Amino acid sequence: MSDTSEFYTMSDAMEPLFPDEPSNKLENLAITLVSKASKLSGKLHPITRDAVADFLRPMNSYYSNLIEGHDTHPIEIHKALNKDYSDDKKKRDLQLEAYAHIKVQQLISEELKSKEDLFNTSSSAYLKNIHQSFYDYLPENFKTAITKEGVSKEIIPGEFRENEVEVGRHVAPYSGNLGDFMNRFEAFYNPLNISNQSKIKRVISIGASHHRLAWIHPFLDGNGRVVRLFSDACFMNENLHASGLWSISRGLARNKEEYRSHLANADLKRFNNYDGRGNLSNKMLVEFCEYFLKTAIDQIEFMSEVIDIDNMLNRLTKFAELMFLKNKLKPEAEYILTSVFLKGKISKSEAMRITKTSDKTLKNLTDEMLKLELLKSKKEGKEMMYYVNYPISYAASIFPGLYPSSKEIDLLNNI
Repeated sequence: MSDTSEFYTMSDAMEPLFPDEPSNKLENLAITLVSKASKLSGKLHPITRDAVADFLRPMNSYYSNLIEGHDTHPIEIHKALNKDYSDDKKKRDLQLEAYAHIKVQQLISEELKSKEDLFNTSSSAYLKNIHQSFYDYLPENFKTAITKEGVSKEIIPGEFRENEVEVGRHVAPYSGNLGDFMNRFEAFYNPLNISNQSKIKRVISIGASHHRLAWIHPFLDGNGRVVRLFSDACFMNENLHASGLWSISRGLARNKEEYRSHLANADLKRFNNYDGRGNLSNKMLVEFCEYFLKTAIDQIEFMSEVIDIDNMLNRLTKFAELMFLKNKLKPEAEYILTSVFLKGKISKSEAMRITKTSDKTLKNLTDEMLKLELLKSKKEGKEMMYYVNYPISYAASIFPGLYPSSKEIDLLNNI
């Protein structure tokens, strides 16, 4: 065995695993988060809510990958979803990376949606599955990493690292003892454990476990994305993701240097005898959890404003007017856009009634809206149904503020 003196080898080195904060500041933030997430979930018709959640997954992918320094334009992500990949290898690889995140988040959502009770999202098997699923979609050149010794190593999807890694000033735990660290991680954060019966404690633990999983750094590479997908899964598990209407990644990416700073500070050792009883700083863990919960609340509040009924109807009306001025849609499109937003879906006969058009005129209109991905259609019995749908290409008009302003200007110019 190589010299392990410079590495953490005992799992108690990551204590404390839960912040000791006697002022109840974190509890109050967790209560606020639960309340606001519940209200956000009830703002939209369930069908519309699911459509908006599908629309937001590319945004979540964009921001999670942006934290890693990979800036993939939303237009390129939209093309990737339509299997339209760039001839430029670098752009194509970034498109595949974005697509991978979208697919894995969708898989996580579908799996947790099928479970009626809490699920153990902190198990090694579950985390390995996230890692495996993510890398299954990635190009080959994303499957190598540089070890602490500067050696290029192949990344084995779904397997814990067997090499040592250093991230900034933090030297991750010894690879030979990763099993002990991950067993301790699972035992403490497992939401099914009797010690985790309090929902408020579990919500605070989402922040604490986010850092501690990053600190363990169980995989040779891909840890940041896995950690954020894990946190998404934890919010879903607690039914706090409002059916996919918000994600922590956008908030963390808006000031990624602040995010990285809080992560690094929580790596620090205990300052003195007044800073908890573990190896790591309790004060810094409290600060990280406070930052994390405030970021989540900020994103929930932001999305609550974006999807507010009056705001949405106003933007859909203006969008329809813009599309008419650009000679892309007839004025009657406004009635269909607003109706499917409010109801999730409408029948062909209802569409004909609200637009007051003939069958032929309606077909021309809906065909154009289907082509622009502003609707989806499905035959139900004898009736054709039109469903709500939102493509990335119109994000800046219909859901302004989701992406950075420079990206939204490009989206507007491409209408």
